[in-house]
Amino acid sequence: MPRRVNQSRSWCVSAPVIVACLVAASAAAQTATEVLGAPAVEPLQNEPPAKIVIDPPLPESLSHGRVVIQYRTENLHLAPVFGPAALAVSPRIGHVHLSVDDASWVWADASGEPVILNGLPPGPHKVRIQLETANHQLLDQGTVKFTVPKAPVPESAAAPTAGEMRGAAAVQPLGNEPPAKIVIDSPHPEPLSRGVVFAQYRAENLQIVPVFGPAALAVSPRVGHIHVTVDDAPWHWADASGEPVIIMGLPPGRHKILIQLVNANHKPIDQGTIEVTLPPANTH
Repeated sequence: MPRRVNQSRSWCVSAPVIVACLVAASAAAQTATEVLGAPAVEPLQNEPPAKIVIDPPLPESLSHGRVVIQYRTENLHLAPVFGPAALAVSPRIGHVHLSVDDASWVWADASGEPVILNGLPPGPHKVRIQLETANHQLLDQGTVKFTVPKAPVPESAAAPTAGEMRGAAAVQPLGNEPPAKIVIDSPHPEPLSRGVVFAQYRAENLQIVPVFGPAALAVSPRVGHIHVTVDDAPWHWADASGEPVIIMGLPPGRHKILIQLVNANHKPIDQGTIEVTLPPANTH
């Protein structure tokens, strides 16, 4: 009679080994809370200080003259919610203020998407990113310094500057899609009386999403984002949040803000210009 082989021996593992394996597995993988922070559904007691962590610009994009800066926040959730009442919200919420080259004005952003700048002249520049409460009070900040190359490497995805594009340049719609358009409301009067430009817009026949690159041109329905230029500056910033454009700190007097609707490869489709006059007492 053939000898029976005890096959269960190959599956027999001691308890200490099992415990060791479980410990090793838990040490290798971080929990969702460890990576994302506390869920924004439960109030937090004694919240630690909010911080911002900013990466250097992506080298490949910078070599083409485009500035792409990623950042993240700690102990604060980015959300497009503003005003004194929002200071009592827990977990803490807020947004960022951004400025270029020590400009007196900033724009606000609550999307958490990377900062994207096009058209900066060759040479040294710096971008300041300030972490703010929902009521625009400074919590933390950081500055990124970089140099735009004198002769950027040609790139098919390079965006024209605002100075190069002053008329709406059409692109071919996909299939039978109607042309994409941008509709821009007049700035809200009450914030404007305090020196804050708060402009809402909407896109027609195009979805505003943070998707970029030539391959995205084949996506249907069409996707894209906006470029924002202040006072005929040679540079602009990109925004794919769909949230209102908010600009603070502009000096008193007349200003104009160009908002361009662009495709996922940064090519202009439609545009509109807002002209505003800020009062002498420019406060917010």
